Amino acid sequence: MFSLLLFNYSVGMAQELRTDVSYKYMFAGKWDKAVQTYNFSRPFLDHKQPLLKHGLNASVSYIFKSPNYFKQGLTMSYSYFRSSAENVNLNSVLNLHALNIGYILSYSSDEKANGLYTDVITSLVSGRLNRSINGLPIEDDGVKVRALAVGVELSMKAGYSLSVNDKMSFSPYALIGYAPYIYSPYGEAVINQTKELVHGSWTGMFTAQLGLSVHIMRTPNN
Repeated sequence: MFSLLLFNYSVGMAQELRTDVSYKYMFAGKWDKAVQTYNFSRPFLDHKQPLLKHGLNASVSYIFKSPNYFKQGLTMSYSYFRSSAENVNLNSVLNLHALNIGYILSYSSDEKANGLYTDVITSLVSGRLNRSINGLPIEDDGVKVRALAVGVELSMKAGYSLSVNDKMSFSPYALIGYAPYIYSPYGEAVINQTKELVHGSWTGMFTAQLGLSVHIMRTPNN
């Protein structure tokens, strides 16, 4: 109910609605080390497990009205990463689903939203990491093994907006983000079937995105 009320308030007050799609790169050092340990301890594999590096991202944001060049907003984004290794009688797939919900401080020097803009975003990160072997999720004593993750990310986005008409524009953009502490106590168990042998219960995470954003100008009456 709270989410629905917040959504209705945002739509009524938003000056701008943004929808984004992008390629997303991720570097999570301790997860990478766990994947590398998994490959090293299984020399019989013809095809090694790739690192969780490349994914896709989609997001939606509301930017509220403001009389000055600085505007505030809310954003929600979903990311998906996949790592697949096919071997004889052993097809292994890692899946990472991540959801970010955050606050935007946006700056644009042009009131018509044409030209360069920058966003500073602070968001709560939540995620779920799981592995399947030969199409079936891995289990421990009959219980599916999944790793939940949570942390906080600070990111910066820069784009250049090009108008289609007075109500719509689009912009290519680039974004970089850093989460110094992502808590995921079962991440290693999913990746390497061990716990705290390779690393502890957390990892830092760096991300980068290249994508396209569509901007729709809104008022309470349209």
